[in-house]
Amino acid sequence: MECKDFEPPIIQDKRILQLCRRLNKFTIDEIATISEIPADNLLAILNELISKNKLSLENNVYSYQKKQKVSDKYSIFKYYPKATIDVILKCFCESIITTKVSHILSIGEPQVQKFYTIFRTLIYDKQKKLLDNYYLNNPQNARHRRFFDKKVYLYFYDEQVFISKNLLKSKNDKPLTTKDKADFTTIYCYISRSLTHNQNVHNLEYKIAETLWRRGKDFKSLYADLFTLIN
Repeated sequence: MECKDFEPPIIQDKRILQLCRRLNKFTIDEIATISEIPADNLLAILNELISKNKLSLENNVYSYQKKQKVSDKYSIFKYYPKATIDVILKCFCESIITTKVSHILSIGEPQVQKFYTIFRTLIYDKQKKLLDNYYLNNPQNARHRRFFDKKVYLYFYDEQVFISKNLLKSKNDKPLTTKDKADFTTIYCYISRSLTHNQNVHNLEYKIAETLWRRGKDFKSLYADLFTLIN
């Protein structure tokens, strides 16, 4: 019987990453065909790459995540010194409104709002990548909820609620357990209490992600996490 040469896991993972980079966007069936590795064997490797932020998953399509500094992606970072950006970062973590930050730093409020939007985008993207990884391993039914007459899709994993702009759906979706439903309801009520102002309807999913990100954390934890995200 012919026996194929053994390929160490580290080498195989590196080869798959290189293939992901070359394909850029692909489905699991496409990469399985090209790599000649069964889809079931690939799934663990792809999940690991998602957890390391090297891949993202949206509507069953994988995308390779090119490394890019936040300061390069958002040009506004180039126009302010690090000390000023750090103050804006701290003010965001303390939930200080943009008008007050504008007065404190003597810069335009629209510029402060741009920074706040970037921070919320980074927070949403981080939790969405984690959600994709959870969902890939354990698909579950979305919790459909409405805020300000807008439908959002919520998921519950590891005692945490996650939000997605798009519905994640597969034939293997499972319902929540009775305990998980109760825990989800507790966190959902927290979100509802926190988002009471109509201004939150703009960029709603990002503001829900921010609300969940803040839950149970002190300033030190929030600052450390966001500082890491922008650097």
